[in-house]
Amino acid sequence: MTDPNPNLISGSPLEIVSARALFRSEQPQQFIAPSIVRMGSGQLLLSFSQGDGPGSTDSKLMLTRSDDNGATWSEPESLMARPGHRCMNMGGFVKFSEDMLRLVVGACEIDFSLGGVEPFASWFAGTIDSKDGGRTWSEPSPEIRLFPEWTEMYGASNPHPVSDGSFLSAAMGTMGRDVQWHSGVTFSKAPDYEYSAPVIIANDPERDYSDTDVVRLADGRFLAVIREHVTLQSVFSHSEDEGRTWSPIRPTDFKGSNIKLWKLRTGVVACAYRDEDPSRRGVSLSVTEDGGESWEFLGQLYDGGDDADHTPGYVCGYPDMVYTNRSDIVLVLHTYRDQTGAVDLHLINLRDVS
Repeated sequence: MTDPNPNLISGSPLEIVSARALFRSEQPQQFIAPSIVRMGSGQLLLSFSQGDGPGSTDSKLMLTRSDDNGATWSEPESLMARPGHRCMNMGGFVKFSEDMLRLVVGACEIDFSLGGVEPFASWFAGTIDSKDGGRTWSEPSPEIRLFPEWTEMYGASNPHPVSDGSFLSAAMGTMGRDVQWHSGVTFSKAPDYEYSAPVIIANDPERDYSDTDVVRLADGRFLAVIREHVTLQSVFSHSEDEGRTWSPIRPTDFKGSNIKLWKLRTGVVACAYRDEDPSRRGVSLSVTEDGGESWEFLGQLYDGGDDADHTPGYVCGYPDMVYTNRSDIVLVLHTYRDQTGAVDLHLINLRDVS
């Protein structure tokens, strides 16, 4: 099992208050790809994938609740299970309103013989909706297919209201099985909240772009930060017209996947990401004060160490976070596999001191 080990530099705009692992048991289990949301009542909902046994390629999508800002959690309940599939967040929580909460879900069959970054033999992405604050959920929707092959609504900070009354969400997808990943955004609107054809931010036949997240800057522009698969150098782009068009992509100062953007109370933007620098395996944190033009490295929320098992299908990451009041933040992520095959879910309490 992997104990939390966050370490941020002195003077950081975010302070570590505490950290712990969730839902540990005597038997090795795998907790993967968490997503968290806060309802108007103050209740936190946490969704994650749970696999039983170190060699398991099956997992269930689980849901748990907290009424005390993450101090305690209800017994996790299963939301989705398909034999032979990894059921997981394929974008996670999308809170359109207190009366319309969506969970973007997925089911994939793992086949390591296929190789590649995403060794999946099959792919499904859909949604389940709740209109009562997460107490009950619909059956999975038909498949979302915004791209010719795979579609993933990754953006961990979805959705963003825009001026015409619709919502902007990050989206990504492929032209074939795990090839030619395109990154962009899509729009949805009440009453059905269906997703529009994507506006593409980044694509290149020789490169892959995925793991996009979007945040609205203090000056009203949108900032998107995107994973690039070939050089591993993340890229960024801006939109000055509510996401309809985007500036040419440029590199950030870090190599990151599983992007999570978060605007602090002063307008500074934090980015949590799986660090693709081999000397810094884990989940790192950087901040920008100039809308993504430059970034300061603040340290790591999880240090996987030199022997991190960086195997496709089992890499660490998927950080997500919510404010519980004006200054306190609950952040979740999952670790690399340990020697027993266990993957832990870490909860870190942070404080915004910016």
